[in-house]
Amino acid sequence: MCAKNQELRDAVNGKLTDMVNLAQAQAEARRKDDRERAIELDKQLDLAYGEKERAVGAWKEHTVEHAC
Repeated sequence: MCAKNQELRDAVNGKLTDMVNLAQAQAEARRKDDRERAIELDKQLDLAYGEKERAVGAWKEHTVEHAC
């Protein structure tokens, strides 16, 4: 595996970690019945999902182009 592949994989893992953290924060906000915070975190999760998808797409494209 080349350095770029590892970099892209790390980016995907970072985005997944961000999503986990946001989901945990949203669950906590819902447990505390903090509707405004839960709604804001839901918006952030939507954005994070898009970022994760773009990161996965970049990684997949690299693996196809470079066969690594």
